[in-house]
Amino acid sequence: MAESVEQRAYHGEIDPSDLAQALVLRFNEGETRAHYMKGQAGRAVVQIQNRQREYGDPTTAVTVHISPTKTGITVSVSEQKVLSVAADMAKTGLQTWLNPVRLLGEIDDIARNVRWLGMRSEVWKAVDEYCQTQGSGRGAAGILANVICPYCGTPNDIGAQNCKSCRAPLAEAQPIVCGRCGFMNEPQADFCVNCSARL
Repeated sequence: MAESVEQRAYHGEIDPSDLAQALVLRFNEGETRAHYMKGQAGRAVVQIQNRQREYGDPTTAVTVHISPTKTGITVSVSEQKVLSVAADMAKTGLQTWLNPVRLLGEIDDIARNVRWLGMRSEVWKAVDEYCQTQGSGRGAAGILANVICPYCGTPNDIGAQNCKSCRAPLAEAQPIVCGRCGFMNEPQADFCVNCSARL
């Protein structure tokens, strides 16, 4: 897989920059390095890479995009060059099969590659833990029970054409229903929070 993307929504008071800095603190150590970049409109991007120990080690990266929404944040995690890790593990396996003594020198490489294959899960775990410490919840349950008017902030029923308070149109504030699983996503979502299908 050259690149795969997964997206989740978190609701509550979360600052994208604070989450990005927490991820850098968590992953800029040991076998990984991480750096943070500020994006436009309050967005933040964190890139986490494996540290190359020797020439020929696969270069892999996980990129975390954190975007503010009206009810919290949307986090997208993309992973590049995962196959290079699997290929490196296969090469190590073949070399040790041909020369079993070589396994002793390759154990560190194997451990790093196995850890990297689980890096996306580690990143999501870190994001979940940070958001929980901020009192924020994941997913759309309860939050998308109504549509917030972008003009006056009044909650309205989903599907309402106009705000019950100021009569402004609500078409752009309506949730996007996933064509694959039927899950209701926030209006600006690119991928379904439930099944990761492109919206």
